[in-house]
Amino acid sequence: MEKQPVEILQLAFKSRRLLMFGNRSGKPVNMGEMVVVSVDRGEDMGRVVAKMPPSESNMDRIEGNFLRVSTQADMEHFRANREFEKEVLKHCAARVKVRNLDMRLTDCESQLDRNRIRIFFTADQRTDFRGLVRDMASAFRARIEMRQIGVRDDAKYKDGVGICGRQLCCAGFLNEFKSVTLKSVRDQHLSPNPSKVSGACSRLMCCLEYETEFYHKASRTYPRAGLKLKVNGLPALVKSVDIFREDVTIQWEGSGEEELLPIEDFHRRRTMTTLPPVPADNPLETRTIGEKIISKTVTKTTRSDGNKTKPEKKSKNRGRGRYRRKSNKERKP
Repeated sequence: MEKQPVEILQLAFKSRRLLMFGNRSGKPVNMGEMVVVSVDRGEDMGRVVAKMPPSESNMDRIEGNFLRVSTQADMEHFRANREFEKEVLKHCAARVKVRNLDMRLTDCESQLDRNRIRIFFTADQRTDFRGLVRDMASAFRARIEMRQIGVRDDAKYKDGVGICGRQLCCAGFLNEFKSVTLKSVRDQHLSPNPSKVSGACSRLMCCLEYETEFYHKASRTYPRAGLKLKVNGLPALVKSVDIFREDVTIQWEGSGEEELLPIEDFHRRRTMTTLPPVPADNPLETRTIGEKIISKTVTKTTRSDGNKTKPEKKSKNRGRGRYRRKSNKERKP
């Protein structure tokens, strides 16, 4: 019976893969150390990025076992593999050109013992690379894996610097990609200019999702520009809102003068009268101003056969005339 692992190690590899391995040796392993682990076809080396106790949730995710902390010979072999991977990419690019394949090579990763070589590429459509795999296997005598990735993963492997001047988030610390839509751009009142909101992968920047929840909370606290209300009983118009300085600029309707109010003072002094017009294409809209919620709902009734029905009209007599008037024929005996 296999020995129960003392702890679970999470390792990061060159291609930024994160895998779980069990430490059954009982030897202490420090964070950040380079260790050698057993994999499906031989041995591989990675860096320890997390340690956790064994549990039912992570026991099924174990890919192999911890073998040893890397030695000097292992590190020399690891550095030699980096030069070997450049040769593999160069040879693969030549074979892609010979076979006239529509694909762009991204990166290459070799196991510590070179029994398995992974080649990552991007392509606009599905590509038949079976002939290319045979050429690479015969040249390097190893198992070749071709993995097609997306443009966001391509930027993650290549790394780079964003428009903020820092390392790309996907290459620095993101383990998985979240869906980013134009709704996040509109919620933050940003210009939808692609050059301003797109990252190195030509997709919407991942950092747009970081502050979405903050803007959702702010929309429930701050009024919308264009709102007509009364402040201290006098009519006023909301000109602008600054959620970072936490103030609201209002314009008095009588004099036209503007006044800057802190958000706490604004909610203490204001009473709401009218809202800006509702967009015609939005039948259901809920607007929140401070603690007041105003909903506008349009409902439609549908029959069992799927056809729409007209709303019932109220009787004009409003309850008067409980008995209908008899016709002349009904009056005759």
